[in-house]
Parts: sequence; C-alpha cells; structure tokens
Amino acid sequence: MDELAGGLGDTGLFIPIAVAMITLNGLNATAVFVVTGLVYIGTALYFRVPVPVQPLKAFAAAAIALHLSAATLAAGALLMAAAMVVLASGGLANWLAERFPVVLVRGIQASVALLLAKAAIELAAQGNWPGLPPLSPTVGVAMAVVACALLFLFRRLSLPGSLLVLAGGAAVGLALEGLPSLHAGPQPLSLSVPDGGAFVAALTALVIAQLPLTFGNAIVATADVERSYFGARARRVRPARLAVSIGLANTAAGLTGGLPLCHGAGGVTAHYKLGARTSLATISVGVIFVALGLGLGSSLPALLQILAPGALAGMLAFVAIQHGVLASQLDRFGDRLIAAGVGLVTLLSGSLAIGFAAGVAVVSGRAIWRRSHWASKPLARA
Repeated sequence: MDELAGGLGDTGLFIPIAVAMITLNGLNATAVFVVTGLVYIGTALYFRVPVPVQPLKAFAAAAIALHLSAATLAAGALLMAAAMVVLASGGLANWLAERFPVVLVRGIQASVALLLAKAAIELAAQGNWPGLPPLSPTVGVAMAVVACALLFLFRRLSLPGSLLVLAGGAAVGLALEGLPSLHAGPQPLSLSVPDGGAFVAALTALVIAQLPLTFGNAIVATADVERSYFGARARRVRPARLAVSIGLANTAAGLTGGLPLCHGAGGVTAHYKLGARTSLATISVGVIFVALGLGLGSSLPALLQILAPGALAGMLAFVAIQHGVLASQLDRFGDRLIAAGVGLVTLLSGSLAIGFAAGVAVVSGRAIWRRSHWASKPLARA
C-alpha cells in the first residue's frame, strides 16, 4: 500500500496540468494517460528505482496562458525529443552534468520548491474547477492546509497519505457535483506529424524557454536527487540515460497528441517522501494511468474534476516543503544564499530559465573573482 501511495505522490502536479491541457489545449485524454503510464512503466523497468514522469512545466505554463493548439504542443514535444538525442549523443549530457556546480543544482531545486508552493496557493485559491459548483477560495485554502498537515501526520504514522488525501478530495468533489456520466472506451487516437508552422511556433514559444529547465531539473537535478534518496540503487540513473528517456517519451507524446513529458527532481521527492521505495511504486501508477486512458478515456476530462483542487494543492504544498529542505543541503552559507537567490529570481520572473541564467552569472562571476584574487596575491607579497 505504501508503494502505491508513493507512486501516486506526484499526482498533485500531474492531474491539474493534465486537466487544464486536455480541456483548454485540446490534448487527447487517452494519449495523455496511456503515454504517461507507459513511460512510467518503462522507466521503472529500466532504472529499477522510482523515477517521476511529469509534464514539461514551462510548456504547460505557456500553453495554458497562450492557448496554444495541440498541434503546436506536439511539434514542441518532437523538438524536445530531438534536443534530448543531441544531449545523449556521445555522453554529452554526462560531460555537462559533471561540470554542473552543485550550488546551481540546489538553486534549481529551490526554484522548483518555490514554484510548487506558488502553484499550490493558486490551485487552492480557485476553490473548484471552472464550470463546476463554486467553492469559496477560503475553503479551498483551508482544505489545502489540512491536506498538507495530514500528509505530514500520515507520514509519521506510516499511513498511505497520498491515497487518503486523494480519497478525501474525491469525496468532497462527489458531494459537490456528484458522479459525472461515464462512457467506457478510449478517446479516438491517431498518429500524425504537425506542419512546419507548428514547429516554428513551438520553437519560439516553448522550446527555447524549456531547454535550460529540462537539463537543469529533469536531468542534472533528478540524477542528483535519485542518488541522495536511493544511493547505489540509483546507479543506472545517469544524465545521458535520462535524456534518452525524455526523448523517447516526447516522441510518443508528439506523434499521438499527448502531454509533453520530462522527469523532475521535485517528483523524486514526492514519490520518496510519500512512500515509494521500489520500482513497483511507479509501475503501479503506470498501470492505473494506462487502464484509465483505455477504459475511460472519453470520460476522463469530467472524471478527473471530481478531485477537489484543495486536496491536490495540499499535495503540492507538501512536496514543495520537502523539496525546499533538500535544496538547503549546502555546507557554505554563501552557496545557500546563491541557491536561495536563484529560487527568488525564478519566483519573481516566473521563469526558471531566467533564474538559472542569474545563477550561472553569479557563480561565474564568483569564480572569476576568486581566480583574479588568488592570482594577485603573489604580486602583493612581492
């Protein structure tokens, strides 16, 4: 039971984005869940430890805000797949990761923690999903606070917290709007390649902003967090292999009209802190997603809205707190200050790419200053 609870630990991030992009951007619900489920199963069998499968967050934010079409998202997924192939070629991802300062890894983790906290607040404050019976923002926030507190309590009591919180969120949703009408069977699915215009739009609106986030968080930081939690068991989780995994996932998503995917350091924390210890955790959630996509794909947009936003927001807040603790694990105060600064710039700008660039500038400037400082010392003594 703990493994299943841990496998569902990242649902607080996945479900809200999936609901929004199926509803607003026209993604195919069956493709979203079946592709995500198969990637979960594939990563579990290959890496042999729980590895998160998440939406590309910069993609999702831009797609929802700009109302981008499913074709543009498909093109973006295929471009990301091509970029991942380049990173994986000849061990380039491993080479870059070995030269990636730990302080920047922690800065990206701090950024993710703050972005998750912001997303939790916004999700809770909306009360209920658009088009459903309204729920007071105050009630939504209170529900999130209670859900987050219960997750900490359930963890101390060794109970499957995410399952209990999701069940509570479903109970609230059922009480408010009842069970929607369900129809068995998948949403019709077909393979297609977007046209050239979609690729141009995707490159400028999606891919350029996403690449630094994907390399920093989905590859470097994910490999680092996997080693932190699972030690030698995570030896297969190498940057180049994560790049290959992301490339394969986005090839499938791009061709089927599914959700562009990546891994993520915050997802590792979500799985681990909510009970996942073996690959069985993510295999189980993968099987559930595939079954939902094939068995109820045509009804999923309505069915997912049973889950009250406040419950999902509480899960996001719990993961944000845990991830913030992980991001603080630096020995030097100066490094902790830089990591916190990267997170703050990301939060204020709304872009992890900008936060990452600020961190690179500060770390590079510090390295140049140190070299010039030490180089001038012999001259001063002379």
